[in-house]
Amino acid sequence: MLTRYYNAFCGFLLLLRNTRRFDTNILTGKRIAIVGPASSAYQTNRGKYIDGFDYVIRINKSPLLLKDGKYEADIGKRLDILFHSFFENDFSGGGPLDFELYDALGVEYVINPIPTFFGKRVTFNFYKKYLQPRVVYGLAPEPYAEAVKAFGRFRPTTGFCALKMALEAEFSELFITGFTFFKTAYGSGYRDALKDVETNKKYINDSNIHNPDIEYEQFKVILAANRHKRITTDIQLKQILAADGVIIDEVQA
Repeated sequence: MLTRYYNAFCGFLLLLRNTRRFDTNILTGKRIAIVGPASSAYQTNRGKYIDGFDYVIRINKSPLLLKDGKYEADIGKRLDILFHSFFENDFSGGGPLDFELYDALGVEYVINPIPTFFGKRVTFNFYKKYLQPRVVYGLAPEPYAEAVKAFGRFRPTTGFCALKMALEAEFSELFITGFTFFKTAYGSGYRDALKDVETNKKYINDSNIHNPDIEYEQFKVILAANRHKRITTDIQLKQILAADGVIIDEVQA
């Protein structure tokens, strides 16, 4: 009992001392690649292209795909900014919070993207569990609060939050790959138990937490607001958007 209270107290102090607001100004004028877990990022041979960007953003369990280099030819090996849900379960969460692995991969920023009491609570749970003085970043609450008005009872995914942040930054170029809003399967090695599209859709419907259709519609809204910027995508996302009359460049590399 005393240990539990001690860990909670230490975890709270670590939360106060080690959480920071992520400054999106670091992305101003930079070339950014954001790589999601969908199969559209695979069999592309664009790994070197991705690694050539100033910042590479990835999601949740992506460090586990990078550590042995198995998929490097397609998705690269760089990871500068990691968006993580801070739920550590492998099946549907972000996987283990392994800061030693993040250090080995050269991760500069680990971001919990939910700037609410709920998000702070799961960050607190990390500090309480591990008692590590590692810096964790969060996002500004105002853009998140504005975005979630369209979500109703659903919660945005970590991937959506990363896309929103990236799209709204003042970058010089943004390349998006591995995001299909669950219209295609996960790429190999990410969540193989949910790799089949219909199995994953059933899981999402049953869990009743996220809504990919709302996310896709909101993605299009944010994309339209930033169309004056240099944005390119992989071919599958380009085709998904084109089917709805949204024309966007496909990267030629």
